Amino acid sequence: MGKQDLLKDSMKTGLDGLLSPTKTAAREKRTVAPAAEKETAVHCNFVINKSIHTRMKFLAIEKNMSLKDIVNEAMKEYLEKNGK
Repeated sequence: MGKQDLLKDSMKTGLDGLLSPTKTAAREKRTVAPAAEKETAVHCNFVINKSIHTRMKFLAIEKNMSLKDIVNEAMKEYLEKNGK
C-alpha cells in the first residue's frame, strides 16, 4: 500500500479520523423504545404565494417546528377534511 492509498483511506473517515476524544465518555445502557416507522420523505418543488410561505415560516418558528413539519401537518388536515 502506497502513500496515496494511505491518504485516500485516512480521508474516508473525515475530520473524526483526525480527532480523538480527550476523555472517555461514560456509557450508559439505555432502554430505547422502538421508534415508530418513519415514512419515506419525497422532495417536491412547487410554487406558493410568498405571503403564505412567510406565515408558515413564522408559525414554524412559533411552534418550534420545521417548515416541512408544518406543511405535512397542514396537508394531512386538508386530506382528512376532504376525505382522501
